[in-house]
Amino acid sequence: MRTLIVTHGFPPLAQGGAELCAYWHATALAREHGDDVLVIAREGDPSRREYAVRRERRDDVSIAWINNTYAATRSFAETYDNPAITAIAAGLVDEFAPEIAHIHHLTGLSTGIVPMLRACGVPCIATLHDYWLLCHRGQLLDLHLQLCAGPEPDGCAHCLGLAGSAPPVVHRAASAFRAVERSLPDAAAKALRGAAERMVSLTAGGRANDDEARARFRHMRDLCAGIDRFVAPSASIRDRFVAFGVPAEKIDVIRNGCPRLPGVPIECAPAPHLRIGFLGSVMVSKGLHVVLEAFRALPAGAATVDVFGPSVPYHGDNSYRTTLAPLMTQPGVRQHGLVPREQISRALAAIDVLVVPSIWPDNAPLVVQEAFLAGVPVVASRIGGLPEMVRDGVSGVLVEPGNVNDLADALRRLATEPGLLSRLRQGIPPVPTVEAQVGLLRAAAEAAIAGVQSRPAAATIAGSSIAAIVLNYGAPDETLLAIRALAASRRRLDRIIVVDNDPSRRCDALVIDAVPGLTYLRAEHNLGFSGGVNLGIRAARSAGATHVLLVNSDAIVPPDAVDRLDRALAASPAAGIAAPLLLQRTAPDVVASNGIDYDAASGRMRQVDCGRTESALAGPAARVVDAASGAVMLISMATIDRVGLFDESYFFSFEEIEFCLRARRAGITTIVTRDAVAFHAGGRSMGPESPRRLYFAARNHLKLATADRAGLRAVPRVALVIGYNFAHAVGAPGGTLIQRVSAVIAGVRDYWRGKSGEWV
Repeated sequence: MRTLIVTHGFPPLAQGGAELCAYWHATALAREHGDDVLVIAREGDPSRREYAVRRERRDDVSIAWINNTYAATRSFAETYDNPAITAIAAGLVDEFAPEIAHIHHLTGLSTGIVPMLRACGVPCIATLHDYWLLCHRGQLLDLHLQLCAGPEPDGCAHCLGLAGSAPPVVHRAASAFRAVERSLPDAAAKALRGAAERMVSLTAGGRANDDEARARFRHMRDLCAGIDRFVAPSASIRDRFVAFGVPAEKIDVIRNGCPRLPGVPIECAPAPHLRIGFLGSVMVSKGLHVVLEAFRALPAGAATVDVFGPSVPYHGDNSYRTTLAPLMTQPGVRQHGLVPREQISRALAAIDVLVVPSIWPDNAPLVVQEAFLAGVPVVASRIGGLPEMVRDGVSGVLVEPGNVNDLADALRRLATEPGLLSRLRQGIPPVPTVEAQVGLLRAAAEAAIAGVQSRPAAATIAGSSIAAIVLNYGAPDETLLAIRALAASRRRLDRIIVVDNDPSRRCDALVIDAVPGLTYLRAEHNLGFSGGVNLGIRAARSAGATHVLLVNSDAIVPPDAVDRLDRALAASPAAGIAAPLLLQRTAPDVVASNGIDYDAASGRMRQVDCGRTESALAGPAARVVDAASGAVMLISMATIDRVGLFDESYFFSFEEIEFCLRARRAGITTIVTRDAVAFHAGGRSMGPESPRRLYFAARNHLKLATADRAGLRAVPRVALVIGYNFAHAVGAPGGTLIQRVSAVIAGVRDYWRGKSGEWV
């Protein structure tokens, strides 16, 4: 089997739990199963060219190191979805041709690797070592070290800090900024970071982090949908991801294996006091301060504490050293620093009990297994996956995370209760071997390969598999007409999906039996255009569609149009979105849209060739445009996997422009071809010049115009956009002048308030 392993770090450059698991996985596949293994890993070497690839072969495994110091990062989104790294990984995948990919972590690499693998037909398994897919900080601890209940679309903005709101110039200077910060004393570094965040917030605007948090949430949810299977080392983390929306049947709980400890344990004479040990990185989430404060509550001479592990900054903040300094000077506390792996046996032999006092929901820390292999009981926080590893009163003691008194009571018991340590040693469970774990991982890989090989077979025979999505709101008769036109398509549609977005005027009675095999989806409330379309896209993806055709209920698609769009998209390798020439239904020779021009400098948007006659158009039939009308739009599922779904915060209007611009930033173009035409009425679900339409236009136009977080530099653009919308409202025919102007005022007001969704 040819196996690709993707990991954010790899020994010897990185020695954390996830990195060691990736190393053991790779080497066991090569040595025990004879697999051909390529590891793609990240390194951060400022002396080497950014994104340079360094190759080596070691321990029967090939390794490709991609250098990323974040020096070339231009936005918060690029910190997790980096097109340059995705392109490099794509070249490595083309060269290696893996049968299966196993992702251990993507930090410092790119989430774009997942849809790239999917587009190449490579099944993908991911191990959930921590919560990074859910949480930007990875550990579900907020900036105040409070446990987060879980990600929400609007709930993560305050944790993004400087990274979320910084403009491109700040991101490009980030590595230099971090170097300066590291050179300063802790208090000065903290003050510098605070000043930088305040300055960026003034120039970037108050909504930058909100937008970035929502975008990351949607991106990661869509990313999880594109992964074939997950491996969870604990049931606790499995349940977290099920709550996030990952189907439980896609997640296998497979416990981490651990090799025998190197070296021979040294027999130490029993001590007259309790020997407490802490082994791991000294950073705030690991909770060493809780141990040291609990130790201070013990009687003098009752115990000692040995701290094995290096001090590590927590998200760039090194101030934890200052917090620990007075606690580390207590009599009986000894700090040993980094312990080489070959010395772990000696360290564990010198203690009676290991304390794992995590204040975050630790998943499955290897240090617990290492202690058990050395015959050492564990005191652990009752959080995350730790209670699954340590049985309270059997192999150790569980305490409330962060509770100094609870931990002090447990340590006092261990120091004074006769026979307790001995009973706990006898209750230590066997530790799974790496060989057993990798055997299970390899079986999961074989099943994933078989699943992917069988899934696309039917679609491959006929080429692309297209699902049409028709959105109904306030126009059931129009919806019926639209689906009947689609049913007559010469290029057979594999599925027609109707999303009923209107609780007050359902279309089910008209459409369910109108077309054989139609899929009817009932939204419980109006999700808006973007939310309704996303509901249909998820259903199309589950059905195995390779493309989705978005069709407004007031659009008519002629029989030859779908085939022409499909062919135009196939003939344009860089394109992922194709739209037809839209003609007016009431005047079929008059153009409604030949694509959309968007001027980022002024924020001006216009429908190309609107009002001209079709016969007057000249130039090539197909051309690249900034964006296309969402009335009729063919999108490859690979594009959606790459850039995410439509932004539901827009609700109505401008979301298709935002989607096309987002695709363009990812290197995917939008084309319009005159070889395909469709007819659009416009305004059937909402009056073409209704005050409600003017409200959404004003609010969302401003949202789009400031999406680049230009801050004060965007002020002229914002003024122009407001002017465009007021001018349009004054000249529009619908409603009274007061109603139209009031709608624009409401839209501008709600934009400044950061309001999204329906206009109430």
